[in-house]
Amino acid sequence: MSYWEQKLIRQQLDQKLINAKGLSIIEKLPFAWIKTIRTALVMTSTQLAKRAGLSQSRIIHMEKAEIDGNLKLSTMKKVSEALDMRFVYGFIPNQSLEQMVHDQALKVALKRMDKLNHTMRLEEQELSGEEKAEALNDLIQKILIEQPKDFWDQ
Repeated sequence: MSYWEQKLIRQQLDQKLINAKGLSIIEKLPFAWIKTIRTALVMTSTQLAKRAGLSQSRIIHMEKAEIDGNLKLSTMKKVSEALDMRFVYGFIPNQSLEQMVHDQALKVALKRMDKLNHTMRLEEQELSGEEKAEALNDLIQKILIEQPKDFWDQ
């Protein structure tokens, strides 16, 4: 897939994810979903177990496992269906995907520029600050377009 196709995908995904940024507050809530929702619905663990086709002790175990972060996604989906809800799972980036890729290209470019600068300094051909900035921007674009296999290894 070309750089331009990947960039378009990142931009479209960034647009969708920007709406999910508000959901990031949910990750910080001090409770587990299953027990909280069940309690809010005034539903006993026995009633939820019956709706989910599980034992009551399994529901209690799942509520504890959720607090510890040890519950499988498939289990969360099954419980959400028993509660007549949708289970949503995803990643919310701290910055846009496009910015993440650009920042990584900058890291790669700076590393390459450092080696090149060292060589040019030894040969007394070091670039001026303005020339370095222009070369760095060109190198970033080259890296983004070429998509080296070791892009994320640095």
